[in-house]
Parts: sequence; C-alpha cells; structure tokens
Amino acid sequence: MNPQTWWYLSRAGGMVAGVLLVASLVWGVLLATRALKPLDRPAWMLAMHRWFSALAIIGTGLHLVGLVADNYVHFGWTELFVPMGSSWKTWPVTFGVIAFLLLVLVQVTSLIMKRLPRTLWKGIHMSSYGVVWLAMVHAALSGTDATNPVYQAIALLLTIAAVTAAVLRIVLGTTRSRRTAAHASPA
Repeated sequence: MNPQTWWYLSRAGGMVAGVLLVASLVWGVLLATRALKPLDRPAWMLAMHRWFSALAIIGTGLHLVGLVADNYVHFGWTELFVPMGSSWKTWPVTFGVIAFLLLVLVQVTSLIMKRLPRTLWKGIHMSSYGVVWLAMVHAALSGTDATNPVYQAIALLLTIAAVTAAVLRIVLGTTRSRRTAAHASPA
C-alpha cells in the first residue's frame, strides 16, 4: 500500500464532505424557503437534503479515519474530538472539531426532531450555517491544498453558494413565517 494512501483518503474525505455540507445547506434553504416553487417537490427536496447530510457525515468520518491512520501528524481521540486538543495548527483544527461536533448535534437532533420542541430543534438546526463556515475556515487554514488554484476556485464557488443560500434564507424567510405574517396582517 502506498504510504500516502491514508493522507489521500483524509484529504478526499474532507473535500467531499465540504462539498456535501454546502449542498445540504443549499437544499435545506431551497426547501425551507420554497424559492423554486412551483418547480420543486418538497418530499424530494427533503430526501435530497437528508441524503447530502448523511453523505457529509460519511465523508467526515473518512476524513477522520484517514487522519488517525496516517502517521505524518499524530491524531488520536483528543485531537479529533476535543477543541484545542491538537498541537498541530491548533486553531484551524479546533474549527474543524467544533464543526464536527455541531454537525453531529444537528444530525442527531434531526433524527429525533419529532420528540423535541420545534423551537429547540430549529435553533440547533440553524447552527448548520456555523458548521459550514467553520468547516470552510478549517479547510482553508489547515488543508494542504489551500494554495492549489483548482481548490481555491472550488472553495470560492462553495463560499458563494453558501453565502447566497444564507442571504436567500434571510430575505425570503420560510414559507411558514410568510404564511403567519400573511394571516397576521389586516386585509
């Protein structure tokens, strides 16, 4: 086996997870705002949002496995799961750890959302924007490909997509909030 296989797996897992995180964010915003109505199909949009999220978790898992298996920089439990636990690029790695922990929290609460108060679930789910931002900063500051022009172009496109989705969410709100505002205003 090539001694750099684990490093390649870690890089690829991290990059793919980043793309999938942004895709999940965009799909979630399109679902919540119904910005593509009448072209969209909510059930399909929700299924895609969930699919992208699950794949992002898998990509993140591959990233973590690759980091542990690679012997260039030692990563163990502390470095992977404890903020400020790594002595290698402490802050960028911490951003990644926090993004991962928030991602797990968002995913777990989404699996049990019917058992949670809607406002609690929604508050936790809104941290997805922070997950994407932290993951992108983590990649830019600790990733070994940050100076690669192709990587930079893809990172720029992902950033534009995430920012556009966030602005769209702020401007349009949700279909639920628009319905509530329409019913509250006098006719």
